[in-house]
Amino acid sequence: MHTSTDLSVIIVNYRGWERLSQCLDSLYNIADDRFSFEVIVVDNYSNDWLVPKFKKLYPRFTFVVNSDNLGFANGCNLGASISRGSNLLFLNPDTIVNAEAIFLMLTEIRQRNSYSIVSCRQVKANGTLERPYGKFLSIFTLTGWLRAFNKMFGGSKLKPFVQNDNYIYPDWVSGSVVMISRLSFKNLGGWDEDFWMYFEDVDLCYRARVKGGEVVKLKNAVIQHNHGGASRINPKVTALTKTEVNISRHVYISKHQTSFVAVYMHTFLILNNLLFGLIPAVAGAVFIYSKSLNSRCMAYFQLILYYYNVLTTGTWLSKRSVHYPEQAKYSSILTN
Repeated sequence: MHTSTDLSVIIVNYRGWERLSQCLDSLYNIADDRFSFEVIVVDNYSNDWLVPKFKKLYPRFTFVVNSDNLGFANGCNLGASISRGSNLLFLNPDTIVNAEAIFLMLTEIRQRNSYSIVSCRQVKANGTLERPYGKFLSIFTLTGWLRAFNKMFGGSKLKPFVQNDNYIYPDWVSGSVVMISRLSFKNLGGWDEDFWMYFEDVDLCYRARVKGGEVVKLKNAVIQHNHGGASRINPKVTALTKTEVNISRHVYISKHQTSFVAVYMHTFLILNNLLFGLIPAVAGAVFIYSKSLNSRCMAYFQLILYYYNVLTTGTWLSKRSVHYPEQAKYSSILTN
C-alpha cells in the first residue's frame, strides 16, 4: 500500500478536448499496484465551457482553469504547484499512455542523478516513430537547412548521440513527455515562463544538464503521440505557432549564448527568416485561398512586427510571455 503519491501527471490543455479525452481515458484505465499517481489537467483558458463536462467524466482527476492562455510553461508550473507526487510527469494532451511505459520511466528516474530528465519513445497512431529529441541550438543547428548542410559535410558538432540497446542520451527531449523528480524540478526553478510556447523544453533540459543531470530517452518504453492538435486549428493559429517557434529561438539564444555568439546567431536567424520567408509570404498575399500560403504570409508579417518590437522595447520576449510587461518596462526605463 502506498503511503504517498509516487507520481503527479500534469497535462496542459487549450481547446484540444477530443484528443485530451483519449489521453485521459488511457490514464483512467490504469490500475497498477506498482505505483500510485494523480492527474492534474490545467486548462489554459479555453473559455468554451467544457471544463465542467470533463470534471464529471473524470471525477478522480483534478481540473484547474488558468486565468488566461499564459503559455505552456506557465500552465505546467501551475499544475506542479498544486501537485503532491514525489515525481512529475508532464504530458501533452494528444498522447495516449500505458502503465508499463510510466512504470519504466518512474523506475529510471528514481535511479538517475539529481536533475535528470527521462522520456520515452513516441509513435503516431499508424506506428510511425517520432523524433522528439535533438541537439541544443548552436551556430551549426539554427535552422533545418543549416543542420542538413553541416551533416552533409561531416560536421563534428552533429555527431550521433550516445546510445545503447536501452537508452539514447540526447541534448534535450520534447516537453510532450517529460518526467523529473519533484525535488529536482523545484531546485531548477520549474519551467521558464519567459517562453510562451516552444523551446521551454530545450531550456529545461539545458539547465538540468548544467546541474549535472542526465537527459535520457528510453527505447523500451513507448507512448502514442498524435502531434499537432490545438496548434493547427486554422491558418491564423498555424501562423501564430510558426511565429512563436522563431521568437522562442531568439529567447533561448539570449539566455544561453555568450554575447558575441548570440549577436551572430540572432543576426543569422533574422536574415534567414526575412529572406527565406519573403517568397512564401508574397505568394500567400496573392493566393489568398491557399490556407498553407496564407498562414505563411501572416506569420511573416507577425515576425516583422516582432522584430520591430524588439528594436523599440529591447526585449526578445514574445508579447504573450508572462514576463513581457516587466521586461519591456525595464528596457524602457534603461533607454530613457
